[in-house]
Amino acid sequence: MKKLSFAILGFTLIGGMLFSCKKTSTTPTTTPITPTTLDTTKVISYKTDIAPLMSQECTSCHSGSNASGGINLSGYSNVSKYASSSLSAINSGFMPQSGKWSADKIAVFSKWISQGKLNN
Repeated sequence: MKKLSFAILGFTLIGGMLFSCKKTSTTPTTTPITPTTLDTTKVISYKTDIAPLMSQECTSCHSGSNASGGINLSGYSNVSKYASSSLSAINSGFMPQSGKWSADKIAVFSKWISQGKLNN
């Protein structure tokens, strides 16, 4: 029963993310992250690497009291909380609706998660 409830919750969250985000065309205010070769020894920084990525790709829909799908991705605690489910949605191509992330962006976000989602 718990597995079924978890599965339903997961599909509900992903479904909400799929159908409720309406991204408007805006010019990003930060420089896109484009690590051509991800340094395997680099510690990914939330402040330097992840926060700008969320700002560029996610928070136009997923922030504030009316965050799309009820998923608020502004601030470290929210991004950390939804990191794994967000990565699943990104890898599957469901998010962002503006188009699939580059392999470099996915690698940075994935590495941040695997490093323990540090708040640095």
